[in-house]
Amino acid sequence: MEVETSIIIRTLNEARHLEKLVRSIREQTYTKWEIVLVDSGSTDSTLEIARRYTRNIHHIKPEDFTFGRSLNLGCQHAVGKYLVFVSAHACPLTNSWLSNLIQPFDESSIGMVYGRQRGVESSRISEERDLERQFGSTSKILIDEAFGNNGNAAIRRDLWAGQPFDESLTGLEDVDWARKIQLAGYRVYYAANAAVYHIHEESLKQVYRRYFREGLAYRRIFPGYKFNIADLIKSVVYNVPADFLYAVRMRKTLKKVLQIPATRVTQCLGIWRGLNYHKSLQKRMALQLYYPKTSESVVIESAGQHQLRETEVPTAGIGEILIQVAYAGVCATDLEVAHGNLEYYREGQARYPIIPGHEYSGVVVEVGESVTGIRKGDKVVGECAIGCGACPACAGGEFYRCTSRKEVGVINMNGAYGRYLKMPFRYAHRLPPEVSLREAALIEPLAVCLKGLRKLGAQDSGAVGIIGAGPLGNFCAQIMKRRGHTVTVIDRDQGRLRLVDKYDINAQSEIGALSGFPYLIDATGDETVIPLLIERSGPSAKILLIGLPYLHPVQVCFSTVPCYDKNVYGSIASEPRDWEEAIQLVRSGSINLEDHTAAVVPLESYETAWKAVLNRERFKVLLLCNPSLAGY
Repeated sequence: MEVETSIIIRTLNEARHLEKLVRSIREQTYTKWEIVLVDSGSTDSTLEIARRYTRNIHHIKPEDFTFGRSLNLGCQHAVGKYLVFVSAHACPLTNSWLSNLIQPFDESSIGMVYGRQRGVESSRISEERDLERQFGSTSKILIDEAFGNNGNAAIRRDLWAGQPFDESLTGLEDVDWARKIQLAGYRVYYAANAAVYHIHEESLKQVYRRYFREGLAYRRIFPGYKFNIADLIKSVVYNVPADFLYAVRMRKTLKKVLQIPATRVTQCLGIWRGLNYHKSLQKRMALQLYYPKTSESVVIESAGQHQLRETEVPTAGIGEILIQVAYAGVCATDLEVAHGNLEYYREGQARYPIIPGHEYSGVVVEVGESVTGIRKGDKVVGECAIGCGACPACAGGEFYRCTSRKEVGVINMNGAYGRYLKMPFRYAHRLPPEVSLREAALIEPLAVCLKGLRKLGAQDSGAVGIIGAGPLGNFCAQIMKRRGHTVTVIDRDQGRLRLVDKYDINAQSEIGALSGFPYLIDATGDETVIPLLIERSGPSAKILLIGLPYLHPVQVCFSTVPCYDKNVYGSIASEPRDWEEAIQLVRSGSINLEDHTAAVVPLESYETAWKAVLNRERFKVLLLCNPSLAGY
């Protein structure tokens, strides 16, 4: 088929949105097109997705990137007489988008067409209102007004050949090009019926950088334009109330409304600084403007609200390391954090937003000052409980007892459901070369079991009863069997019970009499089990509670505890010695991890993984956070 239009898409880690865009392009009524993709260093599955739809893929190094240069590269490899530019994180509203974008070129005086852009549910209110103002519902020809937007635009290829995009601009290359062709006698057409949703999921730092870049470019394009402090204040004072009124009219949530002042101030500050920045732009600063080191993470914004979105890659500070995460284990605790069920969240000790994930493995990619014993390139795992470092508990290495502690992915510290994770180096443990990163993701729960069992203090070979055949119960069963105990695992899930058969372990589906077990372990986190353990256990029984969340209060007859000399232990987290023991158990093959590592899904499918764990469709699921580390 003859190619009349080349669709040029710029990408950098656009795996979340690219396929939806391309599928929408394939559904267009206008079919005389090709796709040209220009990538500037994607590390996610962007290129894998792109290769399913086009071979016309080209690369530009991050250090060589500018918006104009990347577009020119795509144009050079295009064959169509019309060149369409669309953001990789945009999506057409209708299947007539492309034909409506091209149709105005029937008029020979039209040199550029740009289409409507609309926000989405996740858009910041200030940006959504700006899009409504800039991209109205009526098509028009721009005669004197210099404007265009390459997030959704088309130009004539022959005009581009004589007037390529300015590769020195930090942004607004579209506005600059529109101004130049207008001076040459051509017109710009705004096609309101060629609309796309434009998805910006930016942090405030990213918003600032974008507007700073555009401020720099605007001063270059229109050198006489002035925007001083007084103008900045006026803009904020006018736009913030206007944003609030728009939010009320559109019935936006309170959470989004509260973002308005910070967003609008950040935009105005970025523009003001860019317009008034007169220093030479150094290459390192330019790289930071184009590549602010962002990656994808699962962010729980509030109870029940979560999404995979762009986040900034943290920088390793003094005493810290940056880890490129290979695998993150899906734990029931992650779901409790997502739903706000943990006591920490119900009582206000922990706060959102947070990136979940406390079971993980990865490779060190950055080492901060004062870090010893760990080098870039080391394979590592890391502890969950991060103490304050100053209290007696921390001084004794019992960080989990610190009343001011943070917990990775649980309490006020971002976790491993992302491409990168920053943490204090003293909580990291180097892995032997023979331990794979896939196996290593299970070392945290294994260490938790070892610490709890140490607390239980089962020195003899007495019988052990374990309630719950999930991942923790399975580990406890393997460890206690290895230590010479007769082990019985109790669970109503026959599939999970079958997984312990291979270890010559007894299995039963109901909790009956428990007096024959000197040692009892609950690995379910179900509070209704506690009365049964206490009331049905025999004299001098030792009872370990190792599960979470134990959500609701229960009535227990505690008289049996002192009257029959019973002991009840609670255990959370682990100590460094438990981690070293866990690593050695995995290294020697003394613990079977086959069932724990059988199911692996990409980070993008975290919701599918959560559903599988919640519905017991899978015994355990690992998230592959960086495909490049698979098999390492």
